[in-house]
Amino acid sequence: MKTPTLLFFLLFLMLPGFPVPSLAANGGVEALMINAWMKYRKGDFSAAADVYTRVLKSNPRLAGAYNNRGLCRAASGDASGAIADYNRALKIDPSMAAAYNNRGLARAKTGRHREAMQDYGEALRINAMLPEVYNNLGMTKKALGDPHGALDDFNSAIAIKPFYPEALFNRGLVHQQLSVHKAAIKDFTKVIEFRPGYAEPYYHRGVSRALTRDGKGALGDFSKALSFSPQYPEALAARGLARIRIRDYSGALEDLTRVIGMQPANAELYYRRALARVKLLDYAGAEADCSAALQRNKGYAEAYFLRGIVRGEQGNRDGMLADLKKAAGAGYEPAGKLLRKERGR
Repeated sequence: MKTPTLLFFLLFLMLPGFPVPSLAANGGVEALMINAWMKYRKGDFSAAADVYTRVLKSNPRLAGAYNNRGLCRAASGDASGAIADYNRALKIDPSMAAAYNNRGLARAKTGRHREAMQDYGEALRINAMLPEVYNNLGMTKKALGDPHGALDDFNSAIAIKPFYPEALFNRGLVHQQLSVHKAAIKDFTKVIEFRPGYAEPYYHRGVSRALTRDGKGALGDFSKALSFSPQYPEALAARGLARIRIRDYSGALEDLTRVIGMQPANAELYYRRALARVKLLDYAGAEADCSAALQRNKGYAEAYFLRGIVRGEQGNRDGMLADLKKAAGAGYEPAGKLLRKERGR
């Protein structure tokens, strides 16, 4: 999915003006550091790393250059090389909170979440007023299945830096996970106020609005997300379902057909489109969609049930009973009730 994304993990780059040892005394090194930073900002991470290597050849005790080269390596996908550079930076300067934070990020990216938490703890021991580190710590706790601990960390980040859209977005996701949807909606709304050009906060606010039965608001949010990112499959699927709920079946059919083109292996999308087709009295099309859903998920009880209904509408009683039996056997109670009723006729 190509959609504008917020930066959920924050990196620290050591630049001229930060307290980097011996940097001011060496104008040539400072010029190289600035040149490397400019290459990094342009996304030329390999070239930036090469410049930092030149810096380190002239001054191998420059912790900030190791930290920055680590960022370049991490951005290029070389997590182990990045961690090695952060290790060198911390060996030279154990008080560099930035290197602890960045090593934590690299470790988290490779699934070493416990070690990442230790790094974030060290960064906060050095400086307890770093909102970016609280945000990263919250993301790691969320990944470890501790949403309440993550919520505490995002709250800490926002208390230090109230205008912090990344932490607000992440807190909104946790509120959503915990089904505290009114709080989630408030968080996503604040993100939109600070960063109005991104699809994701609109999509997630739409999800929470849908779950609080604000169908009109949800539909508007999904549409807004799609205005920024037309090829956003989750938003298309969600808008399709929202349109079914407000009885815009033709619009739902259009959205679901588009997203099926993007995700043809997704059984639920065919089932949702079948629901729209039923409302449009296209029983043959609904039966075909249910069959497509069942090809992709053979245990999809709701799809058996719906296919049974539409087969009955088309006069195929044997096919209806067979499908209801399969749905009931999969534990779908409405199918069992209808099957007993039909057998009693």
